Amino acid sequence: MAKQYLNITKPTDNKARIEIDGMIGGMDWDTWKRKNTGSDIRKQLKEISELAVDEIEVLITSLGGYVDDALQIHDALKSHPAKVTTVVQGFCASAATVIACAGDRRIISPNALYLIHKCMSDVWDANENALEAELDDQRTINGTIFNIYKGILKKDESDLRALFEANNGQGKWITAEDALAFGFATEIQDFDDNEKKPATAMARFLNHARAAFPDLNIYQPIPNNMKKVLMSFVLLGALLNFKEDAEYDEKEGLQLNPDQLKTLDDTLKEFDNLKKTSATTESELQKANDDLATANQTIADKDTLIATLTAERDDYKAKYENAPAHVPGVNGKDVNPEPVDVTDNPVYDELEKLI
Repeated sequence: MAKQYLNITKPTDNKARIEIDGMIGGMDWDTWKRKNTGSDIRKQLKEISELAVDEIEVLITSLGGYVDDALQIHDALKSHPAKVTTVVQGFCASAATVIACAGDRRIISPNALYLIHKCMSDVWDANENALEAELDDQRTINGTIFNIYKGILKKDESDLRALFEANNGQGKWITAEDALAFGFATEIQDFDDNEKKPATAMARFLNHARAAFPDLNIYQPIPNNMKKVLMSFVLLGALLNFKEDAEYDEKEGLQLNPDQLKTLDDTLKEFDNLKKTSATTESELQKANDDLATANQTIADKDTLIATLTAERDDYKAKYENAPAHVPGVNGKDVNPEPVDVTDNPVYDELEKLI
């Protein structure tokens, strides 16, 4: 069954839900079709119109994608007569934030992270004129995106501009509280008081990482060393149940309590045991590969020797089988030589052993 990235449900009599998961306008490699497109959302809204609902809830979890599809989805939602509520959970970045702005009511999870930035594109084999045209296009697109953000802004425009252009235009992760202060959200989702909130620590760490790696953005491949650090931090946060006050400090790092230290120590011991088991398996696999390489080399050496001896045999046969039946003798008399057995040669003995 193909993955469903954009789904519609009708949880109540007067409210429908659209779930947007994954890249906006990106390719689904299982079906070889683009997902979360402007066309998709228009079809969904047509179905919703037939349901005659009063409210549409749009659940968004996405790192972004194509601006064109994001603008289409934003405008389609804004123009629908039903009340639109956008709910941001997990990471919401780039083009996905444009869609999130379409909500009349904009809810964000206390654990969500939000990132806006200038548009980006790939330019291949472009000359001076093409680069200038691309630059003009990007300025126009950036202006359109900025105006959408400005339409819901609670802070000064200068604050929005600073956030939009942070990290050389690649943006900066902000928490749910920051999103609320800017106006990207109208409210923070109300969870139980015991709900864990690692968002602050995560945002601080991600922004620290972006400052340390200026060329890093959410679409380009992440360097292996950076990828390991990010994954380690995410796993550590999940393992130790970081609360909101477990902030990442650039100098002191993370401050762990005794229970967290014990959990971390136990986990590291388990990882160490797994590493030893993995090392043994890798050693056995390496030995098998070495044995296979030796066997292949032996076969190759044998094939080379056979080819060499075959060539020597053929030369030997050609030399003696083509000899004349008799040769001139001494004092005008013919002397018939003894027959030559071409197989009476060490080369034949070697070939019989090999073949």
